[in-house]
Amino acid sequence: MPSALVWFGRQLRKLRERRNLSQERLGELCHFGRQYIGRVERGERVVSFEYMMKIAFVLQVKPHELYKQIPVPDRMPKKGEFKGQKKSGTRKAPA
Repeated sequence: MPSALVWFGRQLRKLRERRNLSQERLGELCHFGRQYIGRVERGERVVSFEYMMKIAFVLQVKPHELYKQIPVPDRMPKKGEFKGQKKSGTRKAPA
């Protein structure tokens, strides 16, 4: 199952595309870079509350619309799990 950040990013992309906005244009309107919007849409960035509110304002949606696709968890997530981080001990050792 994708992480909450991935679900958030998918919803953001859907809302952005419905308004016929490119990542670059949304970034300009929010005073972010296009790369930032792309990373949020891919679930690679944690969005601060302030930035989430800017995005909602520019997209003209209520903030909860950005979280619509995130499923209700059936258990309490472990530390780092909501960010999509791997479990400890699964990293490859440097070569």
